[in-house]
Amino acid sequence: MNISIPYSWIKDYIKTDAKAEDIARILSLHSFSVDKIIKAGGDEIFEIEVTPNRGDALSVLGIARELKVLLPRQGFKCEWLKKEYEEPKNLDVQDNIEVVIKDKTLVPRFSAVIMDNVKFVESPKLIRERLENVGIRPLGNVIDVTNYMMIDKGQPMHVFDYEKILGSKMIVRESTEGEVISTLDGIDRKLPSGVIVIEDEDGRLIDLCGIMGAKNSEVDENTKKILLFVQVYDPVKIRKASMSLGHRTDAALRFEKGIDYEGVIPALWESVEMISKLSGAKLSSGLIDIVNYERDPKEIHIDFQKINKLAGIEIENQKVSSILSDLGFEKVGDGNVMVPSWRYEDINIIEDLAEEVIRIYGYYNLPAKLPSGEIPVREIDKTFYWEKVVRYFLKYVGFFECYTYSATDKENVDENALNLSNPLNEDMTHLKTSLLPQLLDVVNKNQGYSEKIKIFEIGSVYLLSGLNSEDKIPDQPLRLGIVTKGIDYNELKGILKGMFDTLGIKYGLEESLGIKYEIKEYGGERLGVEFNFDDLVQKATKVRAYKPLTSFNSIKEDLTFEIPQGVLYPQIEKIILETDKRIFKLEFKDIYKNYLTFSIEYLDDEKQISSEDTQEIRKKIFKNLEKLGVKLKI
Repeated sequence: MNISIPYSWIKDYIKTDAKAEDIARILSLHSFSVDKIIKAGGDEIFEIEVTPNRGDALSVLGIARELKVLLPRQGFKCEWLKKEYEEPKNLDVQDNIEVVIKDKTLVPRFSAVIMDNVKFVESPKLIRERLENVGIRPLGNVIDVTNYMMIDKGQPMHVFDYEKILGSKMIVRESTEGEVISTLDGIDRKLPSGVIVIEDEDGRLIDLCGIMGAKNSEVDENTKKILLFVQVYDPVKIRKASMSLGHRTDAALRFEKGIDYEGVIPALWESVEMISKLSGAKLSSGLIDIVNYERDPKEIHIDFQKINKLAGIEIENQKVSSILSDLGFEKVGDGNVMVPSWRYEDINIIEDLAEEVIRIYGYYNLPAKLPSGEIPVREIDKTFYWEKVVRYFLKYVGFFECYTYSATDKENVDENALNLSNPLNEDMTHLKTSLLPQLLDVVNKNQGYSEKIKIFEIGSVYLLSGLNSEDKIPDQPLRLGIVTKGIDYNELKGILKGMFDTLGIKYGLEESLGIKYEIKEYGGERLGVEFNFDDLVQKATKVRAYKPLTSFNSIKEDLTFEIPQGVLYPQIEKIILETDKRIFKLEFKDIYKNYLTFSIEYLDDEKQISSEDTQEIRKKIFKNLEKLGVKLKI
């Protein structure tokens, strides 16, 4: 995730002689990549790419903590300036609010205060400029404070008009399927089940928790009393809700990565002080702090030997301890350190500690040493190997490979298809059950460019029939789809025969091997065929039987058969080939109405085949074909 952090804002936390270019270089070497520095109104704004595991760094405070550790090690002065805020004393408690949390796992911590005598005015220039420089539109002093603190501390918070919370009651619960909430952006959002919401005593939804507040409880110029709300949510619930609704907000992006549990109350009191200064408001309640989950301290044993082994060099124990101490890890005895609250989510094992030590020490200080020893030889995955073989074969016979989306519209799937709960658009509502519909779309869109089109795709389809009830994962068999335009049935059969030969599968016997397929016509000159690629892989072989050339001659003849309605070519082909081992080759030659002409070649490896031998074989063929009602044309 990329964030924008003004240098002037960082200087609220540290006093340093480092220039912006120095900051960018040092952060990029040890922490996060600084993509660029933007100059705006006399300030310098860092565009920083924060790694997904570092939710603590999505704030000015998080970046300042990194610089406090790094700058002195790079020869720059760095003095920590920021002071902690304390809880106000001697409060005049006049207001309160009833809070009911239906499921305590949804909200590990719920904190709030009520403030009265609010004057809703424009924020000072400094706050407005800083918000604008990080891409947030100023909306007025009270709202601006919540956005300011989200960037400053990484702690999203929300402010309600207290008098719009009917019954002075907040009920936190999960939504039911189909409930609707009108959010602050004026959009009515239909909710799936399981989204964390807050309703008031009248049952109105007043907050889409962790994502955006509701329109019916928003603060405006008429607001006199507010409820300032700071909390910690179940991060998985917030991410699922944000993704299913397609509504990704700055707050949701921070909540889903985990919030500093111990930073909630300090952020709340600092916000109270800012709102008091900017609006003249006074506290009219005590602290509402509902702790549903007591988080145990996390301790990790420092294994200096393991850290050095991972680093590949010897780093002094004192230096390791110093780096960890500067990063906020506290020694607790017995060689253990306590993980700071802001790193609670991503530091779990000794390897995590090693990564922290090594990155601060500097990856560029590690020896550039090539690995030695024999290069391991690993067998190529069977499926990957045959995919490559088929791809090369089809490309060499004039096919283009396609890559279509995994999702498609309802018209392209059967009734057992899986529908998506958060489709990208109305044309991608279901997971595909076949490759052919989308390949046909490709042909239709490109038919004006060429008289002949030959395309294929090797990809997965998604089948509801194989859905595992526990993990909800469908079967995803690999398929080979082929679609052509402008070539006839016989040409496509010839291509398939060549493909089977390349795979080492005897053409004409593939059905008996469990390889099922059917060439389908889709109107005009469009033909399509789809294979279960896993079946092809199971039957494919690199083994080729060597058969020495015989010194005997073969005998060829053409036979024309009258074919009854409903009898298919593969059935006839299979019966003829299985009649006698002396049938050396069988080729389709011609078709007219319901008559098929075959070219049959007879060969005996042990002696010269005679006309009497071929007559004997021919009689067997006629007898076997009679079972299908196929007769020789007279």
